[in-house]
Amino acid sequence: MYRMVLRLDVGARAEDARLKNIDGKDVSLSDYLGKSNLVMIFFLGGFDMHSMRSLRAFTDKYPDITGLGADVIAITPELPGKVKTIAENLKPPFTLLSDPELNSVKKYDVYNPTTNWTWPAAFIFDKDGVIQYSYRGASPPNVPELDYIMLKLKQMANPKEAGTKPQK
Repeated sequence: MYRMVLRLDVGARAEDARLKNIDGKDVSLSDYLGKSNLVMIFFLGGFDMHSMRSLRAFTDKYPDITGLGADVIAITPELPGKVKTIAENLKPPFTLLSDPELNSVKKYDVYNPTTNWTWPAAFIFDKDGVIQYSYRGASPPNVPELDYIMLKLKQMANPKEAGTKPQK
């Protein structure tokens, strides 16, 4: 069933989520807010080539993302051991988190009841925790478009200098 009204969309305040990183330590969304803008990505997992391609693109662009005053976290419903394997293979410079109970997946309205998993999605939060951008894909290969995320981050960093169309 598709929801026409999303609880957490552009203009809404972030709701905290506490998840485990690859070392089993708790990480909260609130750990990032107030320090920098934040890109939060939901991805299907290591089994999905579109998700992995997207994570590689974010890994490659991470210096540009941090240069625009933002950080990245990526969340998957996969078990912590599988997330650790993804991190060991991909070596992302940002935090990967495991959400096997689907708490944050459901909280951010990216739960797919047909598969009992997540839809690919991305959110950008400003330093105050307000959602400035949201993307929810219906299924792979509908992963968040990095060009649009970069454009939004540029607009947030330099509102007067940012263009209106992403470069492809």
